[in-house]
Amino acid sequence: MPSHTPRCILIRHGQTAWSKTGQYTSHTDLSLTPFGVKQMEITGKYLVSKDGYTLIHSDDVKLIITSPRKRAIETRDLVFKGYDLKSEIDEDIREWEYGDYEGLLTKEIIELRKSRGLGEDWNIWEYGCENGEDSEDVRKRINRLIAKIRAIHKEYMDRNESCDVVVVAHGHILRCFAARWIDIPISRNPKFMLDAGGVCVLSYQHHNLDEPAMFLTGAFTVPVEEEGKGI
Repeated sequence: MPSHTPRCILIRHGQTAWSKTGQYTSHTDLSLTPFGVKQMEITGKYLVSKDGYTLIHSDDVKLIITSPRKRAIETRDLVFKGYDLKSEIDEDIREWEYGDYEGLLTKEIIELRKSRGLGEDWNIWEYGCENGEDSEDVRKRINRLIAKIRAIHKEYMDRNESCDVVVVAHGHILRCFAARWIDIPISRNPKFMLDAGGVCVLSYQHHNLDEPAMFLTGAFTVPVEEEGKGI
């Protein structure tokens, strides 16, 4: 019998003060809000188990790759609390570097660009960030990380063993990651959405590493009856 097809599970960090207000946050090292902490505790409860009907079985997790930012590390620790799993920090999955736009809202970025004679037409995918990164900068580091993860997947598939790699990071960079996984350019908006605390699953069609795919049935949300209780 073949093992389960390898998966790459993406988890966006829980709520921060700036994710709540919509401010662009890359290197600013914010912690989770109290809501964000409770949010990810609940997510961990329903997402991970040693066995049972959860999306992630802890024995299948061979590696957790985490952004170096505090909000991502806190999220990892809350979701996988009580599990002794291999984990590493990787700079390649840090958030898109926003440069001059750090801490701003989209409308404030557009006003700033207008004041600099750059016009009103801006989106991060096409134009990037002044004194920050553009889509090509991000593409290079995401492709490098995907190659690393696929090498891990191949190792376990060749041994006929299950393998989940979990990536805990940020909104823009994880949408870029999902796009590159299925070979979509990120110089145009891939039109993916991933809320704070959201989870996405990537895998392969037909148990074939040459057919990367997005696993639409693998999305996870906290059950409705838990929403708002004690948060």
